[in-house]
Amino acid sequence: MLAVLISCGVFGAVGTTAQATTVDHEQTAIKKIVKRDMRPVHGRWSVKVTRLGQRPLAVTTGNKKVQGQRSASTIKVYVMLAIFQRARAHHLKLTKTVKTDLKRMIHNSDNAATNRLINRLGGFKRVNQTMKTYGFNHSHLRRYMMDTRALQRGHDNYTSVNDLTRFLTLVSQRKLLGKTYDNKMMTLLHHCKNHSKLPKMVKHAAVYNKTGEFPAKGVQNDASLFRTKHGTYTVVVMAQQGNQAQQYRAMNRLGRDTVRYLENHR
Repeated sequence: MLAVLISCGVFGAVGTTAQATTVDHEQTAIKKIVKRDMRPVHGRWSVKVTRLGQRPLAVTTGNKKVQGQRSASTIKVYVMLAIFQRARAHHLKLTKTVKTDLKRMIHNSDNAATNRLINRLGGFKRVNQTMKTYGFNHSHLRRYMMDTRALQRGHDNYTSVNDLTRFLTLVSQRKLLGKTYDNKMMTLLHHCKNHSKLPKMVKHAAVYNKTGEFPAKGVQNDASLFRTKHGTYTVVVMAQQGNQAQQYRAMNRLGRDTVRYLENHR
């Protein structure tokens, strides 16, 4: 009996070690893919890739220290979160006007609609409190959309690949605001019309994403969740101070290559 227990313990340890080795190998392979695809991109860039589910995997890398970067329109996912958080708490009604502005903000990245929603919340403070409450510690709303004067004063909006990945993960697992409101956010993200970056060359996947772009600062971002028949993956990329054409080409390859790898190593 003792021999059997010892044997089971040994095999269990071997199995755990083998699984850890496989994950280590996959992380190394994905990091190589990311660095290869992003090599032509100048300026600062950071990427996070995850596989959700029973065999979770996460890879975070960049050409400099991974930290908060200019968010551009990816900050809008947190404005959406704040609206639904207030609605869940019965402090804000989801009127037809609010619902229309939410669609415009996420589907079309409409800046005027975003500013109206920020005002509906009472300003930056509510959005920043919401981000802090839910642990998005690298994310800060410091200016309205299109506010060039604030930019000139050095105020901009920031988030990180870690925060955006965490947002996509929690909302997809219905662990952010709960099933009712997380479903609403997932539906909005599913109808984002900009699939020109990470999703462009990904086939046979449902896409839930939000992009951000600010060409004057060389900013191109995309936070995407892909659902296929075989798994759910997130890919988040943030790039700034770079060339737009190089960024787009790299992001197209990055989305295709990371999802393809994860699909083939499930």
